[in-house]
Amino acid sequence: MKFSKWGLLWSLVLGLCTLTGSSLAQDTIAAPCTTASTTNTAVPGLINYSGVLKDIDGKPITGITGVTFLLYKDEQGGAPVWIETQNVAPDKNGKYTVSLGATKLDSSLSDSFANSEGRWLGVQVSGQAEQPRVLLVSVPYAMKAADADTIGGLLDGQEQTRRPS
Repeated sequence: MKFSKWGLLWSLVLGLCTLTGSSLAQDTIAAPCTTASTTNTAVPGLINYSGVLKDIDGKPITGITGVTFLLYKDEQGGAPVWIETQNVAPDKNGKYTVSLGATKLDSSLSDSFANSEGRWLGVQVSGQAEQPRVLLVSVPYAMKAADADTIGGLLDGQEQTRRPS
């Protein structure tokens, strides 16, 4: 049995509403299920990034350290399009994970990716030179999500010609 794209979408929305409604049955009355366009939840504007902090001698840094993250258009040269500094708490081997955008609660990080160009991340440990930049790459399903602002790959306002069944 084949579902149209819209039929599949509505089936998923109804299934999500059913699961959400049944999981909220504690001492409160569950609010009616609404579609994503009317909810207050948003996709987090954060990017997880992991690395290893080392001092200038190559030994792991284990104490809380200020680290600046810089986003560039190019692998070398140019001014950063986004900057953020965080206090990073690495483990005993210097390994850390941060959520880029966590201290800058604006849309500037996500805006940096609006034109679909590649971006390079520079990392600078306090008191050291900036490390070589790293190309940020997509996760597999994010490549398909690029078409989420369209319906079936068509830009907003374009008419879709239907083929006879």
